[in-house]
Amino acid sequence: MANIWLEFIIMALLIIVSGTYLSRYGDVIAERTGLGHAIIGVVLVAMATSLPELVTSSTAAILGSPNIAIGNAFGSNTFNLLILAIVDVMHNNKLPLSLSLNYSHVMTGSWGILLSAIAAISIVIANFTGFSISIFSVGIDSFIILITYFIAMFLIFRFEKKNPLDDNKKSEIPYLDISLKKASLGFFVCAAIIVYAGVRLAVTGDKIATLTGIDQTFIGSILVAAATSLPELVTAISAVRIKAYNMAAGNVLGSNIFNMSIIFFADLFYRDGAILSSVKMLHLITASIGIIMSSIFIIGLFYKSKKTVFGMGWDSIMVFGVYLLGFYLLFTLGISI
Repeated sequence: MANIWLEFIIMALLIIVSGTYLSRYGDVIAERTGLGHAIIGVVLVAMATSLPELVTSSTAAILGSPNIAIGNAFGSNTFNLLILAIVDVMHNNKLPLSLSLNYSHVMTGSWGILLSAIAAISIVIANFTGFSISIFSVGIDSFIILITYFIAMFLIFRFEKKNPLDDNKKSEIPYLDISLKKASLGFFVCAAIIVYAGVRLAVTGDKIATLTGIDQTFIGSILVAAATSLPELVTAISAVRIKAYNMAAGNVLGSNIFNMSIIFFADLFYRDGAILSSVKMLHLITASIGIIMSSIFIIGLFYKSKKTVFGMGWDSIMVFGVYLLGFYLLFTLGISI
């Protein structure tokens, strides 16, 4: 048992280090090729830091552990939103983080809510009615999620082209002395390490669930999700240190959109039917918690209150509280199942 936990921790550390450098090299590639901020923050870096979730969920699906696969996707979203609250704590200004963020993030956050809602409704329909349509063993709901993801990326890209964020992107990247060739090589090396670590993380997570008797939904939504979301945390902290607050928020919210598209790829590798038709209703708690946390963040962006408590905005405090509530519910129900 100790060896399994040790391997889990080592794989998590590999993901932290590799994920950090992966997002850094992704920044350089995007800047060198002139792709612009929308691709950098919401698309390229978000996809780069979400690679552990993609690999881990896909591996869990191959292993026949759909609850870990879907739990990782939903759980990573809630942990990512928790990262924004952590960033608020580190925010050097005496004002809440929301006052330093552009309204453009509202659109990204709203797409994340829509995608989570589609997945949640699919789980409800499958569990209560047994209704499910598959194409080549992939659920039609997974196809809808993937198509919605591409529509979201297209519209976000167009929106941010017309409404660029306030940050000067050149000043946000202190490591632009790295050449495009070196960045490209580093990117693929880090990606390879993450693929390996993600596979092992899914395997060890499955073993931990079996040996401890804790439900796979909790293991996937909390333990595995937190481990695979560590690159987002490190990237956000790095962005805050150079006062690139919009970059941090864009990465987190962009990752949440990409995490929902992971459901399609997990379904692609799952061989026992449509994956959202094979998971427990318990995932609705994680999905709902993520939707509530996203809604709080969006309201905070619109309201932009200047009041702080212990150096945090009221929205960040509520996000912390909702996450802890979700953790408690998943752990309690996961133990009793």
